[in-house]
Amino acid sequence: MTRHRPLPAPLRAQLFQHLAAMEKAGLPPDKAYALLDLGRSGRERVAAFRKLAARRNEPAGAGLASGLFTVFEARLLRAAFTAGRALAAYQLLADFHATRERQLSLLRSRMMLPVAILIIALLVQPLPQMVAGTLSAGGYLWRVLAPLLVLAGAALLALRASEWFGSGSESPGRAGIERALLALPVFGPMHLRRNMRDFVDSLALLLDAGLPLFDAMPVALDTVGNRIVRADLEAMLPKLEAGATLAQAVGALRLADTRQLRALVLTGEESGTLPEMLRRHAASESDSINRFQLEMMAWLPRVFYALVAVWMASSILASPPHPAAPL
Repeated sequence: MTRHRPLPAPLRAQLFQHLAAMEKAGLPPDKAYALLDLGRSGRERVAAFRKLAARRNEPAGAGLASGLFTVFEARLLRAAFTAGRALAAYQLLADFHATRERQLSLLRSRMMLPVAILIIALLVQPLPQMVAGTLSAGGYLWRVLAPLLVLAGAALLALRASEWFGSGSESPGRAGIERALLALPVFGPMHLRRNMRDFVDSLALLLDAGLPLFDAMPVALDTVGNRIVRADLEAMLPKLEAGATLAQAVGALRLADTRQLRALVLTGEESGTLPEMLRRHAASESDSINRFQLEMMAWLPRVFYALVAVWMASSILASPPHPAAPL
């Protein structure tokens, strides 16, 4: 299957806000998509989606094939359509992308000053050599542009790698990357919590719609992006089939710390409010993940400042001393 680059976060937020509003108003899907306007960058994808959806009658797959939805969005929406909870899924995705866009805007605004300081430092650092005649104009230009080109290339490579990983593309090295992500300090536990949150959120959505647990579990498992985490969660199925409760199956998971989740599941099973308890846990995890992302965005400019300061200090210390002027 051809993989498309995801739509920008603002357009994805607009997409799901529109679909949620149309679903709430009771419009049929074909009419809702006919009224959807995502500008030039999204117009072709919407047109391709409408053609595919008319042929397949499977909107989640059509959205993935046309590039309108990402892999995770298609999986979540497929689960929601199965449960008859399209509106809840649209609102969930709209809130997620709106929050992500706010965070990215905050990061861009916070990084403007550090980047400006770096550019000024690059412009100033080779000036003494150019004034002294030991550096040509071309050499000065190269000294200024080379670090910027390296940084831009690294940022572009990181962006492409993130898009490739998010696309769900199969490759021999993917399992190694997923294992490495889980092993990262600080970021690994949060990656695990994000995958667990996706599973719990989807399971709550399906159970709340009245699906039996055994029917809901495979659909919810499909929304988990990291296959190592998914395999750990899939180990619950034999335990459930053997007669274990969901709380007992959750308590046997190896990767995640499930004490809070197990307590809420146990409460939900005993009180008959399992979907509500799962939603409460997913909402709590979403808040924790958002706080972590905001903290990282606050620290990233500081780390950038520190790296620029270290680079400037090392450049000053490495530069040869100027000969003393004769008396």
